[in-house]
Amino acid sequence: MIDYWCNAFTADRELLWRQVIADDALTIRLGARDEDTFVDADGMVARMNRGAITTLILPVCDLPSDVALDDFAHYALRPIEMHQLAAAHPGRFLGLWSVSPDDPADLDAARDALDAAWCLGLHSHTHSWDHPFDAPAYAPYYALAQEHAVPFVVQAGRSGGHRVHELGHPAAIAGPAEAHPDVTFVLSHLGIPWLAETIEMATTHPNVVIGTATHPPSRWPDELLEFIRGAGREKVLFGTGYPLTGHLHVQTQFDALDVDGATKEALRQGNARRVFTRIPHRVGG
Repeated sequence: MIDYWCNAFTADRELLWRQVIADDALTIRLGARDEDTFVDADGMVARMNRGAITTLILPVCDLPSDVALDDFAHYALRPIEMHQLAAAHPGRFLGLWSVSPDDPADLDAARDALDAAWCLGLHSHTHSWDHPFDAPAYAPYYALAQEHAVPFVVQAGRSGGHRVHELGHPAAIAGPAEAHPDVTFVLSHLGIPWLAETIEMATTHPNVVIGTATHPPSRWPDELLEFIRGAGREKVLFGTGYPLTGHLHVQTQFDALDVDGATKEALRQGNARRVFTRIPHRVGG
């Protein structure tokens, strides 16, 4: 299995999650049971081996000195963390550069990241920025993704906290998808509550796919399952958004999905390999 969106999983991030959830009175519940608690790298590899998880893909960015506790940068990996993980466990931990479109220096940082062996593409935590998907601020990043033939993952739909949820409307990906046909755009988090809009984008545009991060299989809507069984068989990626969904916790749910074996295999890793073409076929560590 390949998890296309896993947040930083070490113990220091657990404290951050719990504090911001309490401070902002969020309704978010961390899905980690005892078997899915925050761990160090070796502990996560052992868990991945137990759950037949080949690769975790993690957002990566620098941490500005003046960001609030609920800023997504806290919950992504630092570049040095990603480098160490990738070096110690080849192919098991890979990353996406999480862009900061309001920082003029970030485009160069994204370009440098794409030269690293661990970097599979670009990512945006949409609700951290005052920009819909078709805003001019994203255009240089879309061009960079096209130049490097890598995908771009965005959080679609609503977000927790006091943010402008409308920025995540899936339909805004139409313009970028048409302008950059060689970039695969991943509409993550199902675009909930606008799932129908998300499915329409994935149906209309050959380079738009859907990501399930933060939504465990037992809660996938019937509309999504119908899409997966039909035209969307190769258009949906499995993700956890860990710690919002635990890796081992979802295994039995995934096995219980009412889809055929070939479709399950596509969800497990086949679709992810088509999107993230830099993932190595052999992993170690």
